[in-house]
Amino acid sequence: PGDWAKQIAVKMTAQMNKTTAEDLMALWNDEAYIRSLMDEYSVLTEEIFENKGVRVLLEGYLMPETYFMNPNASADSLTRRVLNQTQKVYDENKALLDAFGMSIHDAITLASVVQFEAGLVEDMKMISQVFLNRMAINMPLQSSVTVCYALYEYDSWKDCENYDNQKLDSPYNTYLYRGLPIGPITNPSKQALLATIQPTANDYYFFLADIYGDGKVYYAKTYTEHLQNEEKYLK
Repeated sequence: PGDWAKQIAVKMTAQMNKTTAEDLMALWNDEAYIRSLMDEYSVLTEEIFENKGVRVLLEGYLMPETYFMNPNASADSLTRRVLNQTQKVYDENKALLDAFGMSIHDAITLASVVQFEAGLVEDMKMISQVFLNRMAINMPLQSSVTVCYALYEYDSWKDCENYDNQKLDSPYNTYLYRGLPIGPITNPSKQALLATIQPTANDYYFFLADIYGDGKVYYAKTYTEHLQNEEKYLK
């Protein structure tokens, strides 16, 4: 869970005899191919193509799961195998997704950020609500993990926290651009998607993880409280 498409492509083809990671990436960015799948996979919608500058069109739709693959499988066969699982999760939870009030593409996009931000389901549910709270008052998401995806290559998570990188002009950078990034930034798990669309009600606008301790996430209602948490847990 949380891998980028380019990482998934490498992992999926490590034991393949013919299909390469480059084959998969080319297919996952082929608009004509993806459109040819849309009648079969209702989880794929026009919103995938709406924003220019998306790195990988099928980013977010490659549902993490344990898959058993034929080593001679084609790129198309491998893609369909994964999309079958994504569609299954979508079909099984369509009522919840509809009730959430976002399009499936936006829900996956938000879940992709939540997946990157949190490791525990309870924190995913809390952080989803924090982001919803921010969007409700037109506050930027200001998620450093979107900076990671904007960079696309980085040596350490600290690069994503770097103030200069947070000024990177990218439509994925939620420090500069309000609302959701232009597309998913990870491929969220079923658990992350369900946690995102069933958030835990709260009135927080800030959070941080104790990355130098046990990883516990601390929440704050005000920026002043958030700074106090930074001083206490990140110094």
